[in-house]
Amino acid sequence: MTQFYGYRCYDNKGIALGWFYTTYSGRSCEYTNNPPDLHWAKHWKTIKGAERLFDSNNERWRFSSKGGCLKIELMPEFEIPLTRNALKRKKWDAENSDVIRQSKAEYDRKNPVMSFRPTSELHQWLDEERWADDGKPETDAALIRRKLEKLMKMENQGY
Repeated sequence: MTQFYGYRCYDNKGIALGWFYTTYSGRSCEYTNNPPDLHWAKHWKTIKGAERLFDSNNERWRFSSKGGCLKIELMPEFEIPLTRNALKRKKWDAENSDVIRQSKAEYDRKNPVMSFRPTSELHQWLDEERWADDGKPETDAALIRRKLEKLMKMENQGY
């Protein structure tokens, strides 16, 4: 099970009521404490995700609860129920494990994963050659792919 962050609803006296959710129409704000229904609650894997919509949902809850507030908190663990399609896929996967294994082997044969350990000198040189776009440096895979493509072009040109 995965831990999620959610909006905990408080009334105007600061008493915790439950976990914030909206109805399907998105017009009504509600809360739940019922463990089987926690998957209805708004939840995110990170605090940053929860912060994105916090202000607007807090205003909606403040209006709906006549002065209450929301707080971002770690939710109790709960299991998200599988959809009908996910259940069908899980059943098919269980019944056809040999097909999946065969398909994976075919994919791995066509797309092999290569790995190596660069020497410390190569590692230092790659770090110096790494590009930083928007303040985020290239991943190792992107850097090595770019350098290999450059080498391939140079060899094709006769260098």
